[in-house]
Amino acid sequence: MRKIIFYIAVLATVFAFSTSVKADTEITAIYKVSADKLWDLVQFHKPSENIMPPIESSKLTGNGVGAIKLNNLKGGGELVLQLVYFSPKSKSYNYVIRTSPLPLKNYVGQVRVEGLGKNRSKLIWSGVFEPKGVEKAKADEIVSGFYKSIIGRIGEKYSKE
Repeated sequence: MRKIIFYIAVLATVFAFSTSVKADTEITAIYKVSADKLWDLVQFHKPSENIMPPIESSKLTGNGVGAIKLNNLKGGGELVLQLVYFSPKSKSYNYVIRTSPLPLKNYVGQVRVEGLGKNRSKLIWSGVFEPKGVEKAKADEIVSGFYKSIIGRIGEKYSKE
């Protein structure tokens, strides 16, 4: 029953976009590491501070779809994420931001890892959201900056192409 409620919440968010200004951002990076190792690093259930420079600490509550992750931002503030889809087989997950000091609302993010052969994989991190209190371009800039910091942090561990 909980899974059905979460899927309904995600669908309601997606349908809400049709009547408002939406923004979307995507970043892709290729690393010299196996898809399994990259997936192990970026999974929702792993500590966010390992790959997200703006995060000071994180705490996970629950497991699987419906899990909540509380991320404490450096300098103060909380970013609360909820896992709404998780597929280890396809190395992908979707999450929503429940609360955030960021100027956006109705955020739905997706993380995917694709194998590109032996010791080579691609990370795709994307999000769809509505700006809140700022222009669309500014919201895109903020989210893109966050994504770029993730790509850079992962690049410190695994060589990037």
